[in-house]
Amino acid sequence: MAATERAQPSADLHNTLYRGLLRHALVRLTFLYFIPLLLLTLFFHVQYRLVVTDAEQRHRESLAYHQAAMLELYLGDRLLNLTDLTGDPNTLLEPRRDELEAHLAELKSVSGAFIDLSVLDGSGRVLGYAGPLPSLEKRNYSGEAWFTRLLAGASSHVITDVYLGFREEPHFTMALKLEPRGQTRILRAVLSPEVARTQLAAQVDEFEETGGGLLANIATNIWLFSALFCLIGGLVIWLQARWVARQQYAALLKERQLSRQLGQAAKLALVGELAAGIAHEINNPLAVVAEKAGLIKDLFDPRFEKNAGPGELSAHLGSIEKAVYRCSEITRQLLGFVRQRDVELKEGDVHELINGLVDGFLGPELAVDDITVVKDFDLRLPPVTTDRSQLRQVVLNLLKNAVDSIAGPGTITLRTRRAGDRFTLAIIDTGHGMTPEQLELVFLPFFTTKPPGKGTGLGLSVSYGIIEGLGGHMAVTSAPGQGSEFTIELPLRR
Repeated sequence: MAATERAQPSADLHNTLYRGLLRHALVRLTFLYFIPLLLLTLFFHVQYRLVVTDAEQRHRESLAYHQAAMLELYLGDRLLNLTDLTGDPNTLLEPRRDELEAHLAELKSVSGAFIDLSVLDGSGRVLGYAGPLPSLEKRNYSGEAWFTRLLAGASSHVITDVYLGFREEPHFTMALKLEPRGQTRILRAVLSPEVARTQLAAQVDEFEETGGGLLANIATNIWLFSALFCLIGGLVIWLQARWVARQQYAALLKERQLSRQLGQAAKLALVGELAAGIAHEINNPLAVVAEKAGLIKDLFDPRFEKNAGPGELSAHLGSIEKAVYRCSEITRQLLGFVRQRDVELKEGDVHELINGLVDGFLGPELAVDDITVVKDFDLRLPPVTTDRSQLRQVVLNLLKNAVDSIAGPGTITLRTRRAGDRFTLAIIDTGHGMTPEQLELVFLPFFTTKPPGKGTGLGLSVSYGIIEGLGGHMAVTSAPGQGSEFTIELPLRR
């Protein structure tokens, strides 16, 4: 159960990492590919709309021209129908109502647009009329514009636009000027625009649907093509983003695995450098155990005639027990340090972590090398949530480097400060320092200022990567002969 609970945060962390990579890939690919694709589609659509608008305008103009041509052709045919009635001069000279009605019926059989038929003399007086309005027989058309134009013009016929006239209703007037036997006669017919429109509508609608329907179909196809194009583009980008995110995720996991392995190697190398001090720490308790065991053995040897009481034995056994616990504590700390773990965020006291390193791992070495540790701690610093194992490795590595850089008596200053929601830890030594050239290379793998055989060159590069992974930053300042100052900045909460 405990193992499952420990594994869950790691899985959540990996899922969060993958979603972050997927989101980053989607945003990047969207801005690099999809948005330009969308803008290009929009540009072509706007251009197409301009073309369609121009085509629609041209189509309307063509439709108007076609309608006018068809109307002119239609009226021309009706004029021919009217002209066919001019073969009998008697009908024009002395028109009878029954003859005019017969001719009107003949015209209506050809086209229902004809309304009435009349014959006028040169003065505009009606000589004969056939139609639904007998009152028009008393009208004189000499003042009508079409009559004046017909008599004054060179053309033998006239066709008016739609107007009201004496009827007070819209109509066309169609008139022929004739000269039977030297007398002026006007054969006049009236046509209904509504009937004419109905007869022309089928042809006009067919022409309009042919052009307009084509434009509508093209517009629909363009919209569908654009939508499908964007949909396919979005799907391709989504699949590409997933592929990129998976590749980056796999590479990042491999990089982190290699970083952990490198960090573990650096940790073991650091333990190797500390082996002498650790051996000394273990030898001291073991020496106490051996000494007390020898004393107890002598107390029970008859040759020495010692009569040790329970109190004396208890004191010696207590010393042995304390020494054994001391060895166990050293072993526990050592195993806890070298054991490889996943990232484990816990809240803890940074000062306690530093004191444990100074007084535990490095205590004997500091005493032997006559190095004084100055602790300048900010007591207002709250508990910090971070990976204590990784932070312990970094601090121990920096302390070991500080010890190695000091030749003879020296001082190491440990300073902590709070800065808003972050804190800093500075490790300052009085060692030999570094040149500007060495400072530029100090965080590179396998670079070391130690003599051959004394360092691996992995400690600082691994430490730098650990701090960056914990959301912090590491910096260094140094000068030859003036020591070095390594500063770690980390967030108080992760």
